Amino acid sequence: MNNLVLECENVGKSYNDGALNVQVLAGLDLAVGAGESVSIIGSSGSGKSTLLHILGGLDKPSEGRVMLMGQDLGQMSQKQLGQLRNRYLGFVYQFHHLLPEFSALENVMMPLLIAKKPKTEAEAQAAAMLDKVGLKQRMLHRPSELSGGERQRAAIARALVTEPKCLLADEPTGNLDRKNARNVLDMMLDLKTELGTSLIVVTHDDELAERFERVMMMNEGRLQSK
Repeated sequence: MNNLVLECENVGKSYNDGALNVQVLAGLDLAVGAGESVSIIGSSGSGKSTLLHILGGLDKPSEGRVMLMGQDLGQMSQKQLGQLRNRYLGFVYQFHHLLPEFSALENVMMPLLIAKKPKTEAEAQAAAMLDKVGLKQRMLHRPSELSGGERQRAAIARALVTEPKCLLADEPTGNLDRKNARNVLDMMLDLKTELGTSLIVVTHDDELAERFERVMMMNEGRLQSK
């Protein structure tokens, strides 16, 4: 596959539980190209979230390697990993993790300020992204003043405001009702196309998973096409 954004080769992950060695991932391979959308489904505890954390450099594999934009995450310091994540990756979780004391606009500005963008430029870029997700009239509201769907839209805006090469999402619609889940997914897929961002989503929802270009199933620590 040309223009690979994210790939893992022979990735394994094991945990020690007392005298037991619990293997979560085993010999797992995945390659995701630029602008590609991939959904990953599987039973609870199958290792989907563990894989997502490893792909994002938030956890280290016990074996194998992960490459982001051609760079081996295993060869990087924590500082280098942080810089690479801020530049190339966006993260969305089931819970929005917005900072309650800040407005939606201020929350979305955070990754840009961390990247040392001037405040006026960061504010304009964050406002434009909130407009894209339908929150133009709500950007000065704090998370407690937003609905569940609006909070998740703000979280997605924060993840995409840096225009990352890849967005990693762990059950991003898990806390939403069916209507809001569909709306949020529609928005994510539209923005993926507009920005050219690759999208990897872990979900338990088979109906939503089928909306992606590739559907992968986690089974016994390995990925296979559904």
